[in-house]
Order: sequence, then structure tokens, then C-alpha cells
Amino acid sequence: MQPITDHYEPTIAGAAWQYRWLVVLAAIVFAGAAWTLVGDREEYTATAAIVVEDPKISALFGGADDSSPERYVRSQAEIITSRTVANEASDLMAEADNPVVIPVGYILDEGLQVESSDSSDLITLRFTHDTAGGAITGVNSVVAAYRQVASESVASEFDAAILELDSSIAVLSSELLAVQEEIRRTIGSDATRLALEGQLDSALSRLLVFRTSSSTATAEEVAENTALLGEIRQQIETLQIALSRTASSLDIQGLLDERADLRERILGFQLVRDQLEVEAELLSSGVVFSDLAETAVASGAALLVAAAFMFGAAVGAAIAFFLASGRQRFTSRGEPERALGAPLVADVPNFLDERLRTDLPVVEAPTSASSEAYRFVSTAIALQRERSGDSRGSAIRTVVVTSPTIGAGKTVTAANTAFAAAMAGSRVLLVDADFPKQDLSSMLIGSVASRLGLADVIGGAAIDEAVVGVKVEGSGSIDLLSAGSSDRSVSDLLSSQQTASVFGRLRDAYDLVIIDGPPLLTVAYSTTLVRLADRVLIVVLHGQDASSAHDLRHQLEVIGTPVLGYVYNYAPLRAEMALTASGIGARIPLENGQE
Repeated sequence: MQPITDHYEPTIAGAAWQYRWLVVLAAIVFAGAAWTLVGDREEYTATAAIVVEDPKISALFGGADDSSPERYVRSQAEIITSRTVANEASDLMAEADNPVVIPVGYILDEGLQVESSDSSDLITLRFTHDTAGGAITGVNSVVAAYRQVASESVASEFDAAILELDSSIAVLSSELLAVQEEIRRTIGSDATRLALEGQLDSALSRLLVFRTSSSTATAEEVAENTALLGEIRQQIETLQIALSRTASSLDIQGLLDERADLRERILGFQLVRDQLEVEAELLSSGVVFSDLAETAVASGAALLVAAAFMFGAAVGAAIAFFLASGRQRFTSRGEPERALGAPLVADVPNFLDERLRTDLPVVEAPTSASSEAYRFVSTAIALQRERSGDSRGSAIRTVVVTSPTIGAGKTVTAANTAFAAAMAGSRVLLVDADFPKQDLSSMLIGSVASRLGLADVIGGAAIDEAVVGVKVEGSGSIDLLSAGSSDRSVSDLLSSQQTASVFGRLRDAYDLVIIDGPPLLTVAYSTTLVRLADRVLIVVLHGQDASSAHDLRHQLEVIGTPVLGYVYNYAPLRAEMALTASGIGARIPLENGQE
């Protein structure tokens, strides 16, 4: 056998099934508590969604941070849950076609839930109310309130920027008037100069009041306005050149440069102001798409109680797993494999699940799932015998059936396996080596008082005188060798040289020798019996403590006899077992020549 490197660990599902009463109880308790808290109150939830985009993303305004749009989405989600939006939404709900009065506190604390994501511009809004109409009106009013608050916020920012530009233009215009007055004082009565100055002032005035064409202008209007703007600029340049020539004898060039600079700055601010006014009219609240609620979904007591039931079941499963971890028990047929380091040979269902009232289903209920399971055991032994060699000396012939503790069903397993092998044509010897009990002998032949047995054969009695034939149908045969009696202790008797010689003769005389030994962990001499056998067949009980299987594995590693596998006894009856059994039942009448 391989060294122990794995241990059985309970699964949550297995623990929940093992302590299913606890899981059901916890689920009922939580569901009852939820029902007590919520009563029969019915609630409805309506859902709306909006897609937002920062309306100020423009090089002109320069107020948006388009490098992190997820930050903008998060900030808008926070604005939606603000008291300002809640106040506006409460007013809109009261003014709706189907008005509903919802306090601001309820909106903020209970009614409204808002979700946003860093991976998209989508914001989801949910509103809960006692009525479906209230839920729908509530969530749609919050969307409308947010759009209004957002629009007012953007508009106020644009208004503040325009006011700041107006203030700058006013200051520059005052400085320009002062410079203009200084120039007039300097040039005095120069009529030519004054005429040119007047023409220049007129051209600049036309330029200042000129407005760029709107986005709705036609191509012809845009071309006409562009040509007119070019003519005005050309006239200004011509007048400025003429003025510079007339002023060559006068020391006013610095004033002229200052005036030109002021006029250019005023013109630049005026153009920015005009464009801001156009953008302020075109900008929205930042909501580029909205999906308003039209229906509401019930989310009342039934759903809450169901959720509480599931949560209670999860709590119960967690407690069950904790309990199972403290005392691990086998709950399914595959679990012992990790503890024993041996393969599953067959899983035998509880006889009561099939309504069987016999210990020998192979004989008395051959179409049952239990009978088929024992045939699997017999077949597994036959396959091991074939693989072990062709010569009588090397073939596997003796199998000891044992278990970790009492009550696992090893005696019934030994008897039914023997009948299955005999019906298949083998000459089988059953050895009742469970000296204190001898249940195998009592099951097959009744009273064993004063009957020769294994102890007597070891003491010198002839094998033929000690064995008794057991009736079996089929081409094979079954002999039974009871425990017998001796003055020596069982441990001393089995440890003698004569015992090894007897078992050697028994394996030569039969195709298969099945030894029903005592539980390996409770009776000391069972270790000797295991050493005398070619293979060990372990019987594990459904629900058995897993620690005993670990201890059995350690013991077998010390003994050194190879393990054939394990039988999982008293297993829950699976659907495929019943199907297999029904298939066998369908074939039997045909074999008997019946319709």
C-alpha cells in the first residue's frame, strides 16, 4: 500500500446532507424571523437608467477633466443622492399627473438606491415604495430633478464666466477711452489726423459689434459674413497705416501702440464672450440618454422571506460543516477511498430500502440491487485472481473480510460474496474465524455446538471431517469451516506453525477461501488472520467515523497484506441501482424459458 498522504475532509454539501435537519431548522428560523419583521407588507421597486457625459468638455471653457471620466460619473451619482436633488424630486412628485407625497428623508434614507460603474457612463436608479405608481413616479421624478439641478449648475458656471469677461471688457474700455483722449489732446487741431481717427473709430465699432454666423446659417450667409469681416479688417489696417504716416512729426507713437493693444484685447474678450453665450444655450444637463421607468416589480414579504430562508439554509450548512469537521463521518461511497488508500469495490444499499427481509439477497432476492452489488464483489475478486497469475501457487485464493469496528456488516458481506462466486462456478470455502461470535455459522447452518471447526483442524482433525456443505444453486459449491474449539487461546492457536500449514492446504483445495475475521481494530488476533490471507477486503459502514478508517489503514500498512478494496455498506439506494436491478429482473424469465 502507498503511504498515507491524503485525509478525508468533509465537503459542505456532504456536511449539509449529514446534518440536514439542522440546515432545515436554521432555514425555518430565519424565514420565520423575516416574516415577523416584515409581516405582509408589499413593496414595489421601479428602475431607471441614465447615461451621463460632462457637458463642459471643450477647449474654450477648459473646466472639465476628460482624462478621468469615471470620476465625473461617480460625482454625478453622489449629486443624485444629495438633499438638493431630493428636495426638487419631492416637489416634482407632488406636482405629477398622479401626485404622490414622499418626504425628503424617505427618499434619502430608504426609497432611492443609486449604482454607478467605473467602466461605463451608466448610472442606475432604483426607487422603492408601497405602491407601484409611487415607485415609478419616484424614480422618474429623481431623474427629472437631477437634470434640472445639473442644468442650473452648468448655467450658473457659464454666467459667472460671462460676468467676469464683461468686467474685464469694461476695465479695458475705460483705459481705451483715456488713451483716446490723450491722443486727441496731443494731435490738437490736425484736421487730417482727426478725420482719420474718426474713420478708424467707426471701423473698429463695426468690428466690435460684428457677430459670427450661427451654426444654423447657410453656406451663402457664412461666405457673405466672412467677406464683410475681411473688408472691415482691411479698412482698419489702411487707416492705421495712414495715421502712422501723419503722426511722423508728432511724438504719439507710444500712445498709438497702446491704443491698438487695448483694442485687440477688447476684441478678443468680446469674441470669447460671444462664443460662451452660444455654448451656454446649446449645453444640456449632461444626460445624453435616459431610460425612464414604466413598470415596477414587487419586492414584498414573499421575496424577503424566501431570501431569509436561503440565508438561514446557508448558515445551517456552515454550522453543519463546522460540526462535520470536528467529527468526520463518511456520507458518500467515494469518501473512504481517500482515507483507506484503496478502491471502491461495490456499494451495498440498506436492505430495508429495498424492503428485503433476508441476510442473503444473492440467494433469496437475486434481482435486487443488493444482490447485484455482491456480484460486483465476487467479480472483483475473480479479476484479481486472474491478474495475479495462472499457476495455483501464485494465484490469489484467500481473502479475509474485516472492518474497522463492529456492526459494519462484514459477515453478511462474506456470505453473499461466497454465494455469488459459487453461482458463477467456483468452489468456495467459507471460514468462520470470528471466534467470539460465529455469526456466519449460525446464519448458514444454525447451531454450531460440538461441531468440529478451524481450531480442531489446526489441532490435527481432518479437513473433510470439519467442513460442512452448504446448499447452493449453480455449478459451484460452498463449504463452511466453523471456528471450532480449543484449549489454547485464539492468539496462540493462530500464531502456530500448524495454522499456516492448514491455510496452505485450504487454498490448494478450493478455488476461493473467504475468511470472516473479527474487526481489525477491536480484536488482537485479527492481525494474524490478515497475515495469513492473500488479500484484505474491508467493509465500511455508511456514516462511520472517518478516524477509524485512518487507523485501519495504518494497521494494514504495518501488516503488509495488500488490500483488494472496500465495500461501502448500508449505502443510500441510488436510482441507477434500481435500474440495474430492474434490468436483471427482466432477463431472468427469458433464462427460465418464460415469456
